[in-house]
Amino acid sequence: MGLSLVMTFLGIYIVKTRGYPAWMYGVIALCGNLGQSLSNAWAGQLSDRIGRKPLITTSLFVRSGFIALLGVQVLLDAPIWALGANLVITSGLRGCFEPVSYALVADVALPEQRIAAFGLQRMGVNLGWAIGPALGGLLTLVMPYGVVFFIAAFGMIIAALVVLPIEDPVRRTGAASSPAIGEALRAAWADRTIKLLLLATFFAALLQTQMFSTFSIYMTDELAMTKANVGLIYALNGGTVLLLQLPALALIRRVGIGIALPYSAIVNTVGYAMIGAASGMGGCALAMVVITMSEVVLSPAHQTAVAEIADPAQRGHTYGVIGFAQMMGVALAPLVGGVLLDAIGDHHGATWLTIATLGCAQALYLFAFVRRRA
Repeated sequence: MGLSLVMTFLGIYIVKTRGYPAWMYGVIALCGNLGQSLSNAWAGQLSDRIGRKPLITTSLFVRSGFIALLGVQVLLDAPIWALGANLVITSGLRGCFEPVSYALVADVALPEQRIAAFGLQRMGVNLGWAIGPALGGLLTLVMPYGVVFFIAAFGMIIAALVVLPIEDPVRRTGAASSPAIGEALRAAWADRTIKLLLLATFFAALLQTQMFSTFSIYMTDELAMTKANVGLIYALNGGTVLLLQLPALALIRRVGIGIALPYSAIVNTVGYAMIGAASGMGGCALAMVVITMSEVVLSPAHQTAVAEIADPAQRGHTYGVIGFAQMMGVALAPLVGGVLLDAIGDHHGATWLTIATLGCAQALYLFAFVRRRA
């Protein structure tokens, strides 16, 4: 919730408020997310050695300080290089949280509980996204955008305090040396099953991140929507997840991961293509609902598939390399979307049909992964 208060509007701030081109925001996001992709692989392996909780709590506490500093920079209209440097650091710290938290859920849930457990985790994330953007959009009407970052930092501190009492399921092995990222990635790429899931994850992230980067800029620049209305669109995403996640879990159990994964990718492709036909808030809301219908199936099925193919002794490592592929897609997404907006943004249908083709690649690799897994 804390991060979604501010990160939803960061692209709008840099492009619309400060007047920098969309491609420049894409380059900053690219650098930050490349850093996070490396920290994902590093932190996932390290958590197998020293435990999950030390990495999760430390990264949250430290990152809250950098988020507060980012708020100061926004208030002072800091130069773009200073904003970019902070974003690279905070992105790297995020990599010490996400893959480790997925591994923690896989640790504490029994195999038959994992679909529901990852669904519950997703509901928690989207409850934050349901509250954060709508609240953030309203707060920007009554206070400077930079001040909202202080509230976001406080939310991260609360998250760290919540995690502190959890008993760590991983005991320190004493081998706390720095993991070899390159070796881990080469080993994962050599495993054809993991390789297919890595490629599917990359294209899924490349497409899904358009929701939080290109889509927000598109709604304000091309469709002239206000920040408050943009916040409501993202709140709709979070609210729809909360409404549909439990029925989606029942659907996954009924049809199985083999069907849930690739067909949810097809629905995702349709949802992004629909954005090109939207002319206002109603059309954007409808497209968001379709995208969310895919999300509530894809996310828990995907995380459960990772847990299934992972060696239990190296679960953090597997989630780390999957997180690496995911963040590579996230890293490239704002740049890809920014270039498309600058080049053909006036042709709405062509822009979003081009973006939607990424979902076709995602679906093809998921079909291949499902066959290999079987």
